[in-house]
Amino acid sequence: MQRKILNYVIWGLIAALYSPVLYQLYKGRWDLVDYTHAYFILPISLWLVWRSRNTLRHCEGPKATKQSKWMGLSLVLLFTGLFMFIFGWRQDYLFISTISLIPTLFGLTIYLYGPIMAKALSFPIFYLILMAPPPLGILDSITIPMRYWISVATTHILQACHYPIIQSGLMLSLGSHEIYMGAPCSGFRSLITMISLGLVYVYVIKGKAIKKAVLLGSIVPLALLGNLLRVIGMCLVTFHFGENVGHKFHDISGFIIFFVLILGLMGMDSLLSRPGHE
Repeated sequence: MQRKILNYVIWGLIAALYSPVLYQLYKGRWDLVDYTHAYFILPISLWLVWRSRNTLRHCEGPKATKQSKWMGLSLVLLFTGLFMFIFGWRQDYLFISTISLIPTLFGLTIYLYGPIMAKALSFPIFYLILMAPPPLGILDSITIPMRYWISVATTHILQACHYPIIQSGLMLSLGSHEIYMGAPCSGFRSLITMISLGLVYVYVIKGKAIKKAVLLGSIVPLALLGNLLRVIGMCLVTFHFGENVGHKFHDISGFIIFFVLILGLMGMDSLLSRPGHE
């Protein structure tokens, strides 16, 4: 009983330590870098832990592991995480402060409960890395090429369909309308969002490793395809119905990517689950 109380106190101290980081993230740092999917990462991670609660009960205790063999590793991970947290917080590197959660949680879990428990919680813990907001410089180096690629692909497809579209960098001229491929059109946010959802979907379904590997490998292509269909749809709506309708379509078109990914994953899951594939 005393051990459980001590564990609760330790986890409470860790929660208090990281509360300023979580406060900054939820206050608006994710909005600043268009990384709003991250609002759901921590709740999903906690749900995954709660979902595995029956399994986790069998991972705790002296029968599960000889903790003395893992004491050194747990302390290295724990102190590495705390050092990253202090450095990131003092230097205002919220990315480093956030990802410091990973080694801190792993180290503390091994120290308190043993490596078997840490292995069982490896996905929910690693999943938290998706909360870390990427630095703006890195974000631009990723999104600008993606915006250019989507502009080129959209232009070629619509030209093949005999639409009067001309590309000039990130600007598309479609008839009398001009459409700028801004940061949201890169598909980066939707890509990360779909990766976040797809990882959870693949994690919770039943199946062999090869099946899950195939599903994981299809997440990025499906998300990119969904974003391409979204941009093409926005261009067509703008061309035929005007810019006002095009803007409204842009606001709701994120659902297209969501349905392409989910339906694609469910379809591949059903195909791979047939006799002879599983």
